[in-house]
Amino acid sequence: MKITFINHQEWGIEPRGFEDIIKRFETYLPVQTGDLNVVFVNDVYIQSLNKAYRGKDQPTDVLSFPYLDAPDFELTRLIGEIYISVETTRRQAEQFGHSFDFELRKLLVHGVCHVYGYDHIEEEDYIKMHAIECQLLDFDLPFIPRESAEKL
Repeated sequence: MKITFINHQEWGIEPRGFEDIIKRFETYLPVQTGDLNVVFVNDVYIQSLNKAYRGKDQPTDVLSFPYLDAPDFELTRLIGEIYISVETTRRQAEQFGHSFDFELRKLLVHGVCHVYGYDHIEEEDYIKMHAIECQLLDFDLPFIPRESAEKL
């Protein structure tokens, strides 16, 4: 899987900071041959996407668009797109008491999990997704019950 980081220079984000996580993707996920775009955006942009695709007129931290099941996947080899709001990432890092870089890595992992079909709507799926995120981050994230996490 080739990951292209878009707008990273505008935000001062160094893609090399993700190399260890990207290597773990191959260990813990059914990685496909193809391309994955990761786009760093502001709150205004992600809010417009969130409204258009999820009907929620508010910014969010990360949005994932999986294309593995797209009819033209064999032609495009575009696995998916992940949009991360850098502004929301900064606020959440402060809110949760960890570094911006850690929050950014956490959101990348969360987005990639969604691209590969993991979800957190049902409790059982939430637990599975949380476990794979911990493996990918090589870090034990505090487990927050799904109902509480939805309020964050």
